[in-house]
Amino acid sequence: MQYSLDIDMGLLKSGHEATFEQVYNAYYSSLNFFANQYIDKNADAENLVQETFLALWMYKENLSGNTPGSIKAWLYTTLKNKCLNHLEKESHKLNYNNHQLHQYKIDIDILGHMEISEVTFDEIERLLYQALEQMPEQCRRVFELSRFKNLKNKEIADSLHISIKAVEANITRALKHLRIHLKDYLPLCILLGLL
Repeated sequence: MQYSLDIDMGLLKSGHEATFEQVYNAYYSSLNFFANQYIDKNADAENLVQETFLALWMYKENLSGNTPGSIKAWLYTTLKNKCLNHLEKESHKLNYNNHQLHQYKIDIDILGHMEISEVTFDEIERLLYQALEQMPEQCRRVFELSRFKNLKNKEIADSLHISIKAVEANITRALKHLRIHLKDYLPLCILLGLL
């Protein structure tokens, strides 16, 4: 069973639009979720995600690494830096007694110390696949359709001929299972929108 995105790095580096679109479609939602954890305005978070993809397109020839993990690490690191720069600019606009300034400083500190690497993604992905393989088949299928195919609960229920309540119960069971098996990476998994 394959969960990771199969990206031809040569095509991406050469400017193949369909490959770039594949990367965009695969990572847009999770990057947007990540940005929204730190950026108050949804529109600003979306702009930073768009800027990240624009940077990917502009610097695609200079990408290092040849795996989906290297692309994912590059995207998250670039977005992290864009969020950090945005927060630092916003913090300069605020009054020093403002509570929001305090929150910005906390977020700046968290982002500044966050390490995102290809190894981290590869390790999380490996553990995720192992945990998924240990789930009951129905539970795993429901989770995969929800998280990897982005189907709504009703669509999953219709395709598997089960009730929406059964879909919800299986997703809850799967998330509980994954939280146990990915406990060492839980904060990063939550920030990246995996759980």
